[in-house]
Amino acid sequence: MPALILGAFAALAGALFIGVVAVFASYASGLPDPSQLEHFELSQGSRVMSTDGVELATFAAEERRVLTFDKIPQLMADAQVAAEDQTFWSNPCIDFKGIVRAALQNFSASQTVSGASTICQQLVRIRLFDADLLANPDRRWERKIKEALLALQVGDAYPGTEGKQKLLEMYLNQVYYGNNAYGIWAAANRYFGKDITSSAPENQLSIGEAALLAGLVRAPSALDPTQVAVPAADAAGNAILVVPPDADAIRVQGFVLNGMVKTGAITQGERDQAAAEQIVLVPPQSRQYKAPHFVYAVRRAAADLLGNEDLLDRGGLVISTTLNYNGYQVSAEKWAGVAYDLDRLSDEELTAKYGEAALAWIKQLQGRNINNDALVTINYRTGAVMAYVGSANYYGEATPAHQPQYDVVGQAYRQSGSAFKPITYATGFERGTITPATMLMDVKGIIAEGYSVPNASGNERGPVRVRDALKYSWNIPVAKAQQLIGTQNVVDMAERLGLSWDPQQKDVAVPSLTLGTIGVHMLDLAGAYGGIANGGTLSEPFVIEKITDRDGTVIYDHAADAPQPERVLSEDAAYLVTDILADNTNPATNIIWGQRFQLSTDGGRRPATLKTGTTNDFRDLQAFGYLAPDKDPKVDEGAIITGVWVGNSDFSAIKDVFAADGPTFIWHDYMAEVTAANELPSRDFPRPADIVELEVDALTGMLPGEFTTETVKEDFAAAHQPTEPDSLHRKLAIEEVTGKIWQPGCGDPAPASAAPGPSPGAQTPEEKVYLDLVDYEASHPTWEEANRTWIERYIGKEDQVRRSPAPAFDAPLAPIETCTPGEIPTSTPSPSPSPTPSPTPLPTPKPTPAPTPVTTPIVLPSPTPTAPPPSVAAPVVP
Repeated sequence: MPALILGAFAALAGALFIGVVAVFASYASGLPDPSQLEHFELSQGSRVMSTDGVELATFAAEERRVLTFDKIPQLMADAQVAAEDQTFWSNPCIDFKGIVRAALQNFSASQTVSGASTICQQLVRIRLFDADLLANPDRRWERKIKEALLALQVGDAYPGTEGKQKLLEMYLNQVYYGNNAYGIWAAANRYFGKDITSSAPENQLSIGEAALLAGLVRAPSALDPTQVAVPAADAAGNAILVVPPDADAIRVQGFVLNGMVKTGAITQGERDQAAAEQIVLVPPQSRQYKAPHFVYAVRRAAADLLGNEDLLDRGGLVISTTLNYNGYQVSAEKWAGVAYDLDRLSDEELTAKYGEAALAWIKQLQGRNINNDALVTINYRTGAVMAYVGSANYYGEATPAHQPQYDVVGQAYRQSGSAFKPITYATGFERGTITPATMLMDVKGIIAEGYSVPNASGNERGPVRVRDALKYSWNIPVAKAQQLIGTQNVVDMAERLGLSWDPQQKDVAVPSLTLGTIGVHMLDLAGAYGGIANGGTLSEPFVIEKITDRDGTVIYDHAADAPQPERVLSEDAAYLVTDILADNTNPATNIIWGQRFQLSTDGGRRPATLKTGTTNDFRDLQAFGYLAPDKDPKVDEGAIITGVWVGNSDFSAIKDVFAADGPTFIWHDYMAEVTAANELPSRDFPRPADIVELEVDALTGMLPGEFTTETVKEDFAAAHQPTEPDSLHRKLAIEEVTGKIWQPGCGDPAPASAAPGPSPGAQTPEEKVYLDLVDYEASHPTWEEANRTWIERYIGKEDQVRRSPAPAFDAPLAPIETCTPGEIPTSTPSPSPSPTPSPTPLPTPKPTPAPTPVTTPIVLPSPTPTAPPPSVAAPVVP
């Protein structure tokens, strides 16, 4: 009988053994390959870097930076081993003694109170098991068996010290430490503000800090020390957080320290010293991006380039951008804060931030409902965006007028006002329709069907040259220029220069286009100015230089992958626009604001351009200007264009401030600061070989004629230089009675050369030089009609025309009417009855000397700018 029982037990044991072996064999057959551990891609954030090595942001679903074992402090490795697997370096990835010990403890407690999972087992569980196996309670024993079997295989696959180092490296980069810190680098940085890859003393973890971090892995949320830390201050007065000694994290830290003594990592004395150490945490950081508007522009661009936005949050990329943080962005954020600070800071605070010299113009803007500004700087030779502030104070308080996340630079469509005018003139210069010397009548009238526009000042200056019209930003001449050039031609040029239009605007080919009434992106407009600055070659603005993957392999390189710069405008036309706009920072050529906005360097003037734009109702104020480039097109240092916008996020109107009073000052002071800080070279704008300089009549812009009294030098493209002499200064005889232009046969006159004695008719009136503008714009009937009305108003009162800063009239205006042959001269009837004039012929007038030509323009006081009537829907200037 005993033999029978023993036989039965033996059979049962054999059956169980066979069954267990069969179960284990079935589980073992479907296990993943241990080598897949290394092919597991950790979710790793992508770092956004500036050109000067500043980390601007990290895009991360999980905050993590993957380190190799040699970059992990030995102290941290020892602490984690002591906390999770004290026999790690000697066990075969399974701790058999630990399993027995845990089983006994759990059996005694009738619940799970202890675990025996080694670091290898935890890695297997995290990296190799699917979600259902981990989460399904019915598969618990299956998971445990597979975990043990696979851990043993991992031990065989990673033998020796080197293998264990690789496993520990994976673990320390993988595990979660709480507060969105994944991996040991993120944990040390998050809790203690330390970069453990740095050798600097302040970045070294103490024994107590390492032990505390190692203990958090057991229960990151429950042990979170930031939840119980007490606010305090260090010796320097900086805010800190102190973890109280009774915190759960400190209790677990003690267990880890004991384990470190047991494994021989530290001595008992070091353990006691670490246990007494006060644990100080850095306050939670809000993880604010540097240059946030730019960073989001980078994210949009990177997502487009890669076609996979999720890769930005998990792929561990390094995105090298174009932004120069310390050289340009810091200054940009400072000066783009003026509008925000205007009515928020005291005079003392404004002076401390912006300087004594700026306080005067800043105070002039106070109380004008100015709340926001934006600024962008581009290297126009390359297209690299060097500074980018989409709105002031991104993380500041939001109001309707100041919405700090609102990106004016790259996403908003805002009207450009007169800042658009250079594009119109550039189109005309390239086509030869106009030149800088072309004369246009600055007279208000119907310019196109149903469309009329005034100048900002309300003045009508009569004949003006295009150079002055662009320099001083007069509205009427440029609106006429658009009609002469062709509106669609201007649209085409704007698009070639990189502009895209507000999609809400159905038709952009409108008469007011040249006055900036169609919304555009500020970044695009700055790029267009850059194309002009670069001699007509457009380098499209971009924000990413290079992208590398987590292994350092380049997956995008702008220099190799991006389109090459493209010529979009003739070099001659670009130069002529630049030459005119450069007058605006030269006191010798712009008597209104040249002195105010000149840039200085080493005691001299730095050549630069400047153009402003103010829209109707003062909703958008803008200024754009660029420095001269090197003559060598391969040199891009100092080739910068900067645009500044001032306004309100909600499109509410500013109170009577022109662009010349707001963004131009910001532009000037910012440019002065960055040119000095970056020691940018001062250069003259390079002059193309095909530009010729000619003398022209100062008033009409034609080649000097017989009656020209004053000339100026002007630049022309060789292919479009004038060939006709001035014909608008003419010798005319004017009837004294009627004021009409006399011609033979009028009043039955006797020839001036008739023999002495009584004459049956009037003598020929004496000829004098007049400025005959009557038919100058006759090809446009509505223009001619307005010109005639203007001439009638000012004939004989030429000195009352507000000409400054245009040249003064050097001859009287010719009448608009010519007498009819056979017509007897009679005076114009007056409203009151008057005797009939005597039919006796008038005596022949005595010859008088011709007036001495005026060779120096009369400079009248500059008018005070006033806003246009509210009914005018076009932008105003300057």
